[in-house]
Amino acid sequence: MRGAGLAGWLLAAACATSVGVWAVSLVAPGDVLTVAQVEEALVTASALPPPPPGVTLRAGGSFAYQEGSVTAACSGGRAVLLSWTPAQNHSVEDVERGPAATASVTFESADDRTATVTVRCPGPVASVVRGTDD
Repeated sequence: MRGAGLAGWLLAAACATSVGVWAVSLVAPGDVLTVAQVEEALVTASALPPPPPGVTLRAGGSFAYQEGSVTAACSGGRAVLLSWTPAQNHSVEDVERGPAATASVTFESADDRTATVTVRCPGPVASVVRGTDD
């Protein structure tokens, strides 16, 4: 009798383990990346995105601030924003993409603090002005 109880317990444990492994396989990522694969993905992701149609780029740069990041370029002496990404707990309030003498994006935090990143050429060169959204 005691052996039957132990066998039943072992069978239940094996079934539970099998179901658990199967369930985890459904939600876990399929492949684990190596350090080299992560570094390659980061290099690829940080490459400049393609310019807007009809724009020939001369120089580009990326600028990161606590409120967000901006990738910009110069085209014929005029600034162009290629991409912009707000930081966590921030949103994009306003964008002047260019090409123009200056291009800018304003990031806003959840508590209405703003940061306006303005890009000028040659360069591009970026500056940030922080304030509140009133």
